[in-house]
Amino acid sequence: MIIRRLALLALAALATLALTGCVQMHSETTIDKNGSGTATITMSMSKAVSDALKQMQEMDPEGGPGGDMPAFDDLDRGTLEGRVKEYGVKITRFEKGEKDGRETIDIAYEFKDMKGLSAAMGAFMSGDDSEDNGLGIFDAGDGNLVLRPTSYDFPDWDDEADDAGEADDPTDLDPQDMQQQMALMGTLMGAVSELDISMKITVPGDIVSTNAPGQEGRTSIWAVNAGNMMSVDQDMAPQIVFSGKGVKIEPQAE
Repeated sequence: MIIRRLALLALAALATLALTGCVQMHSETTIDKNGSGTATITMSMSKAVSDALKQMQEMDPEGGPGGDMPAFDDLDRGTLEGRVKEYGVKITRFEKGEKDGRETIDIAYEFKDMKGLSAAMGAFMSGDDSEDNGLGIFDAGDGNLVLRPTSYDFPDWDDEADDAGEADDPTDLDPQDMQQQMALMGTLMGAVSELDISMKITVPGDIVSTNAPGQEGRTSIWAVNAGNMMSVDQDMAPQIVFSGKGVKIEPQAE
C-alpha cells in the first residue's frame, strides 16, 4: 500500500482510493499555543467517479475501493455537528455541492484540544477502525513536545446509517456482478490523473524534527499526486517534535 495515512483518520479510508487516484483532498490544521486551533477539509471527485464508487459500495459495502469513504449524499452539517458537539468542536463553514462536474465538500472547524480535532476528522470520515484513530500531543523530553498518533474511545459513527447488511463474499458474486465490478474499477483507474492529496499541520513551536517530506517554518507538509504516487516513500502518520517554549499545552498521559 503506497499511502498508509494522510490526515491519519482520513487515510484509512483513502488508502485504497490512492491506488486508483480518484479523489482530491486537502486538509490544513493549525494548532495554537494552548492546544486549540482550526482545521479545514476540502474534498472533491468527478461525478463519474462518485457514481462508480456508490455502485461499488452497494455491491460490497465493507470492502473494495470506497468502502470507507464518506458518502457525499449522507453528509450534512446537522449530522456532523451532532457528532462533534460534545467534544467542544464548532463547525464554522460547511459547503457542499457540484462545481465543474465535480462533487465537492468544504468544511472548517474550530477545536479546543487534540481530542476535539480527532473527533472532527473522524466524524467526517467515520470509517477508521485502526488502533490509532486520532492525534495527541505528548512530552518528548528536553522541553519539547511531540505530535503523534494516539487512540480515543469514539463512537462507531458508521452504525448510524449502516443499513447495507453484511458484505458479500467475493466468491459469492455471480459472473455478471464480477464483470460489473471490473467495469467500475476501469472507471476508477481511468481517473488516476485526478489524484491530489495533501495535508498540512502547523504546530505552535519551532520544529525540532518531522517525518513530513516538506516543511515551511512550523508547517509540516505531506503531498501525494499522480506524478509521485508510484515512487513516493513517506510515513503519512504525523510525527512532529516541536519546542515547548512559550507553549501552554499540558502533555497527554502516555
